[in-house]
Amino acid sequence: MVYIFTALYCEAHIFIRQFNLVKNQECTWYQEFYNETAGIRLVITGVGEIAAAAVVSSVCSIYRPTPNDQLFNIGICAHTTKNEGIFLCNKIIEKTTNKTFYPDMLYRHPFNEGTIVTGMLPWITDHDNTQITEPSSTDKLYDMEAAAIYQAGIHFFDPHQMIFLKIVSDQGVLEDVSKEQTSLLMEKYQQFIFDHIELLSTISLKSRNDKYHLCTENEQLIETFCADLHCTKAMQDSMRQIIQYLTLSGIDYISIIQNMYEQKLLPCKDKKEGKQRFEEFKRKFL
Repeated sequence: MVYIFTALYCEAHIFIRQFNLVKNQECTWYQEFYNETAGIRLVITGVGEIAAAAVVSSVCSIYRPTPNDQLFNIGICAHTTKNEGIFLCNKIIEKTTNKTFYPDMLYRHPFNEGTIVTGMLPWITDHDNTQITEPSSTDKLYDMEAAAIYQAGIHFFDPHQMIFLKIVSDQGVLEDVSKEQTSLLMEKYQQFIFDHIELLSTISLKSRNDKYHLCTENEQLIETFCADLHCTKAMQDSMRQIIQYLTLSGIDYISIIQNMYEQKLLPCKDKKEGKQRFEEFKRKFL
C-alpha cells in the first residue's frame, strides 16, 4: 500500500483523478480517499505540524503499515532562492526544536534534492524581499508539515519507506499562492510523481515476492537448524535475516551447516551451547 499525505485538497486532486480514488465516508475529521486494487490510500491532513502529526498517527494506527508499504508526503512549499521546481527532500529540519531528520535515499530518481525547513508559521518576505521569518540558512525549502509527518511516520515506517516530494510555489510571498496556482503546479509535475510512485511500488512488490520465495524455499532448513541450536525467538528472527542475506548474496551456507552436523557440533545439548554455535556460524560469513 502507498500512503499519500497532502495538506490541501488542491494538492490531492491529481491522485484522486489518476488512481480513481473514492472517498471514505466513515472519516469525519479528515478526508480520506482510497483504491484497494491500486494499493493507494490518500489522506488530506490540513495545514500545520499538529494537524499533520495527528492525522498520520491516526491513519497508521488504524491500518498498520507493513515493511513493504510506502509513505509519500507531497505538496507545495516556499523556497528561499528559487521560484520553481520539484525537489526530493534528503534532509528535514524542524525549525522550532532545530531537530534534523534524514530520509534514506536508496533509489535513483529524476529529482533535485534539497533540505526542507518545517515551521509552525509560513515563511514570508516583505515587498523588498527582506526575510521576516528567516530559515536557518539560505537555499532551502520551507513548509509546515514535513518534520511532523516524519516524526509521526517513523513509528510505523523505516526511513527508507518515507518520501518527501515538494513543489516550489513561491519565495515567501503569500499573495502568490492560490488554490488555482497550486492545482496547476501539481498537474505540471504529476507525471514525474506518478512515475516515481509506480517505480517504488514495483520495487516493493518484487521485494515482497522475493522474501516469500526465500522463506518458502528455506523454511524447513531454518526450522531444523534453529531447533537444533535451541534458538530463542530473537535468535530465530536473526537467523532468518542472515540466511536470506546469504541466499541473495549467492553464498553457500548449506555446506557449512551440513559440515557442522558431520562434526557433531549439532544438535546442541542446551541453549548455552546453541548460542555459542550460533555466534560461530555468524562469524563465518559476517
